[in-house]
Parts: sequence; structure tokens; C-alpha cells
Amino acid sequence: MNYSLDTILQLENTPEFNMLNQQFNEFNPFKVLRVAKYEIRHSNVLAWLFDPNENHRLGSFFLRKVLMNLVTRADNDDKIDAFPYLSFAHASLSDIVVHREWSTNGHGAVDLLIEIPTLNIVLLIENKVHAVESTGQLARYLTSAKKHYPKWNILPVFLTLSGDTPSHDAYWMLTYEDVLHIIKQELTLNKATIANNIHDFLSYYVALLEERLVDDEKTMETALQLYQDYASAIHLLYANANPSKQKQVELRQAVKTLATFDDEIKHHLHLIYNRKCQTIDYIFKTGSDLVRQAFLEFVKEQGITTYSAHSRVPHFVMNDWLTGLEQMDQLKRYWLNYGLIIWFERKGSKRLKLYVEVGPIDYAERLPLLEALEAKNISFWKSGKQEGKKFTRIYTDTIDVSDWTNATIITNAMTSLLNTKAFHSVNTTVTKVLTDLYTVRT
Repeated sequence: MNYSLDTILQLENTPEFNMLNQQFNEFNPFKVLRVAKYEIRHSNVLAWLFDPNENHRLGSFFLRKVLMNLVTRADNDDKIDAFPYLSFAHASLSDIVVHREWSTNGHGAVDLLIEIPTLNIVLLIENKVHAVESTGQLARYLTSAKKHYPKWNILPVFLTLSGDTPSHDAYWMLTYEDVLHIIKQELTLNKATIANNIHDFLSYYVALLEERLVDDEKTMETALQLYQDYASAIHLLYANANPSKQKQVELRQAVKTLATFDDEIKHHLHLIYNRKCQTIDYIFKTGSDLVRQAFLEFVKEQGITTYSAHSRVPHFVMNDWLTGLEQMDQLKRYWLNYGLIIWFERKGSKRLKLYVEVGPIDYAERLPLLEALEAKNISFWKSGKQEGKKFTRIYTDTIDVSDWTNATIITNAMTSLLNTKAFHSVNTTVTKVLTDLYTVRT
């Protein structure tokens, strides 16, 4: 790779780079306030939304939707029976009290704590946008809440950007993607009744979350192409501005080249980067995404024909499932539009997780499928068969990844998850069930 300074000017002069930069720099007051990077500011927005007596005039819609979302998330299936969750849909929530930075008397402060008297529930929310848990943090918070509210039911929630698994088993999982969907649904369904200034405020917040969470295919393809054409320029700009990242494998040559530059050149590189840092960061992150690269090698090695190399959750279906899946109820906006899906997801700094899930197909088709799988010893939470349930996990497995900067190691981890005896059994069972249910159709 040729690391020359003129490639930086070539990158700066491409219409694709400038269009991408324009997209990332559209006005958003949340960006001006740097809300994206700080948990405390996200928590302030959420506290405002949770409180039905706040000036948004939206009542308890957000709290109610969050409670219902917690119940319907497949990750929380093992916890829902401990709460009277049907009452979440109709109970009055007007008398709640929202606490920000609730003190645990020397053991830290809980990001959000919400008293819900009508349900006798205290909702404890630990919000992690970029920070990670400190040792014993979740246990301390839960112990403090139980001590302070001995006659209440404590519902502890771990809220993260990408669905990280909490270290404490009692915590329910919630993601900012869930928050995004709840707000978007409210904006769509009740646009006519929401005050214009509130609608604008929430729309800006939605845009901020979408920028962080939603991988637009066209945007990603543009970034990938720019990375392929101008990787040396991206590496120089990124490595120069991010000394803590210089040990990454893909930046090693750029770091050696930077060592030959004088301070004036490095200063100019900093100025260029600072003007367009978000765009450069996105191109670097997308182009050097080794999970995506590893997944593409994985599907090639496995001969898998139906997949999506999503940058965060690459997903696929087994070739032997396709005949049955093509005859199943087809979905919109759910993975590959099939009622069954397999995906990989990085969990924290060490683990890769494999999921197999039955999606939101029509209940008349969903129930027989789940019952047929259950009859063949595929286990899942009993709530997975309830009418109205949309997502049912039927298999998960996790493996440690020793080096996330090595695509071969990641590919091997994916292959190992697919080659276990347990997954082979699930794959064989699913194939048999699909064949039995759908071969009679013409």
C-alpha cells in the first residue's frame, strides 16, 4: 500500500467522501451538546420521557412501552413470570416518581430509578453507552435498592447500545435500539397530536440514535468503497489522530510512515482529521470491520448461499432450510424476510455469540412450528409459544475470541460454533421439521 500524502487530497476531492461527510454533519442540537458520547445526557433525555408529568404531554407512553418491551424481549424470557406483566398494559402509571443519579450511600449512583406505586415496582436502570461495568457494580446497586425498598419488587435493567449481557443474572436486558423503535412508533402513530416542538426534539434524538445504531446499506457500501480506494489516506489520518489505536494491525504501516513526517505535516493531518473526524472514523470502522470480513470468509468456506454481511450482526440461514422457508409466511423488515434466522454477535471484549431464532410469522403458522420443534426436544422458554410473542430463541451458544484484530481467528470461532454437536443436532431437527411441515405444499 502506497502511503503518500497526495492520496489524502484525492480522498478530500471525491464527491462520495464529501456527500458522506455532509450526511454526518447535518445539524442536530444533540450533536452540538455532545449528547451522543455521554451517558448522563442520554439519561436526562430518558428521565424526561419516563416522567408522565413532564412537559412533553405524552403521558406514560414511554414507561409503558419500555415495560412491555422488557417482557417481550427474548433475552428476558426466564424472568417475566416473577412479575404481573399483564398489568403493564393497562395499569395507571401517572403517580410514578423518577430519580436521576439515585444515591446508594457510598456505593455509587444509579443512573435512573423509577418508583411505580400502582405496580409496587421499582425500575432500576443502569445505563451504559460507552462505559463498561465496574466490578460488582450491578450487585451493589441491586442490594442498595432492595434495602431501601424492602416491600417493593425491584426490576433491574441493563441498558446498552448493542445488547451487552449484564454480569448479574437478575438484570433484564434493554437496548437503545428498543428505545429507538419505541420513540419512532410514537412519532408515527401520534404525529397529529404531538406538539411541533416536542416532535422536532424527538426527531432529532431519533436521528442521533439511528446514526449510532442503524447501518444503512447504501452508506455502508459508500464507506467500504472509499476505504478500498483510499485506505492509505484513511489510515494516516486516523492513526495520526488516535495514538491509542496505533497498535492495531491495519495501522502498523501508517504508523511507520508517520514516524518519517515532521511536526508541521502531522499538524496539518490533525487539522484535516478534526474537520471531518466523524466521516473518517466511520469509513475506518466500516472498512476495517473484521467481523464482517471474517463472516464473508465463513460463508464462503461453508458454502452458505443466503446471508447478509451486516457489520454488527451478520446473519444467514442454512441451505437445507431454504425449501421450507420459501413456503413459509414471508416477512418484511426482519433479517432476510424468513421466519427463521441464525446470526452472530460480538458480546463484550471476549465473546462471540450464535443465535437461532423463530421470528414474527403469523401465529397460526408460528405455533405449529414451535410445537413441532419442542416435540423433537428443542427447548425454549414456555412464553415463546404465547400468542403475541414475536421472537423466540431456540438455540444460543458462545465462544471466546482471543484476538478481535485477526480475521482468521474470528472466522475459526464462527466455524467452531457451527461445528458443535449441539448445533448439528439443532440444524438436523430444524431441517426435519421444515420438511415435515412444508413438503405437502405445492
